[in-house]
Amino acid sequence: MKKRFVSILMMALLVMSLALTACTKSAPAPKATDADADADATVIEQVAADYIATEFGQYYDKADASIPTVYIIRAEVADNGDVTAYGDFWLENYEIKGDTLEFVSGGNDPGVMHMKKVGDSYKVTKFDQVEDGSNYTDSAKKLFGEYYDAFAKYTSDDKAKAATRGQQIANYVKANGLKVTQYHDYGWDPVALPTN
Repeated sequence: MKKRFVSILMMALLVMSLALTACTKSAPAPKATDADADADATVIEQVAADYIATEFGQYYDKADASIPTVYIIRAEVADNGDVTAYGDFWLENYEIKGDTLEFVSGGNDPGVMHMKKVGDSYKVTKFDQVEDGSNYTDSAKKLFGEYYDAFAKYTSDDKAKAATRGQQIANYVKANGLKVTQYHDYGWDPVALPTN
């Protein structure tokens, strides 16, 4: 009877130990919110946007507005300042008709950008792009690694993508002094730009 009691006691201690270990695992660290981290994130996003506009823009006919949309899933900064940015990247081209941006062409190029620190900015040195077609999921898993789930969650969330797109179009409109209040995709209703 004592052996059975000791066995039950040992099992209970093991279960409690496992439960406590599970409860004490540290949660992922939240993104830094200090001014330097925010400034770096803004610069990284802008460098990615410029790269997309320049590199991918050359494959499209000229349009009134060529607008990159950048969503960084995660940016890792090495000790030497170099950056690996995992993200979903779009380039969309529009004609301006009155107060509306009319979509004419564009594409999506998710992947991983490698950036080298240059002064207060960065330069993209390499871009590893997710493959198209039947290799899409496998190549995305390989490139995004531990960030794949976050990437898949974002890219399957139409509301989140629409919010990111709308805000970045609004930022472009404001930065370029355009008298535009909405954008329009063929076959859909026009979408008003956010005003904040």
